[in-house]
Amino acid sequence: MSKSPQGAPSVNLLAVDTATEGCSAACLAGDKSFERYAVDPQGHSRTLLGMVEAVLAEARLERSALDALAYDAGPGSFTGIRIGAGVAQGLALGLEKPLLAVSSLMTLAEGARREQPDCNSVLAAIDARMDQVYWARLRSDPEAPGHWRWDEMPCVSEPREVAVHISGCTGVGSGWDRYSDVFMGDRPMPWLVQRLPHALDVATIARRLLAQGVSGAWHEAVPVYVRDRVTG
Repeated sequence: MSKSPQGAPSVNLLAVDTATEGCSAACLAGDKSFERYAVDPQGHSRTLLGMVEAVLAEARLERSALDALAYDAGPGSFTGIRIGAGVAQGLALGLEKPLLAVSSLMTLAEGARREQPDCNSVLAAIDARMDQVYWARLRSDPEAPGHWRWDEMPCVSEPREVAVHISGCTGVGSGWDRYSDVFMGDRPMPWLVQRLPHALDVATIARRLLAQGVSGAWHEAVPVYVRDRVTG
């Protein structure tokens, strides 16, 4: 990996995200970024590889020019996570490149901060079905891995159990879309409506992890389910 004139890592990185209803692929090529994104809950396996090829073509990169790959490891849809992990692992194995796993909840936090740069504390929540949510509370911290610190680690719980943790946060994720009234009660809080994880934010976090010396191999990539019961 080379350095940009400002000294930041200049990498060619491919990321995929299929952990929720959204399906996306993104490529960072030096200081440029390219992404394909669609909400298609049943079409991840059909559309993801086409998205990968599209962003590589737009970036004018051959697969062999990639420095690393990354994927959204969850929590989220069991089926979706497996699709993204399988594609990323296959590419990393074939190219003999590092593979980084990024949390879907950290990805949501990164997306919130991308939209609102002053958003430094985030409570990310994903609808886990069965009247539960996957959630975590994160705080922006340049010294932490990926530049995010876990104030509350990823877990799954009933929405009412999340309410005591929202003070001072910006909310994001499908859990807020479904349970914002339960989370907030009579305490209105800022939250971003209808936001899903994006591969572009997976790639941004992965680039930071690489700069911090983090790496990984295809066989070390493990999806993060949080709970063992299948949610779809």
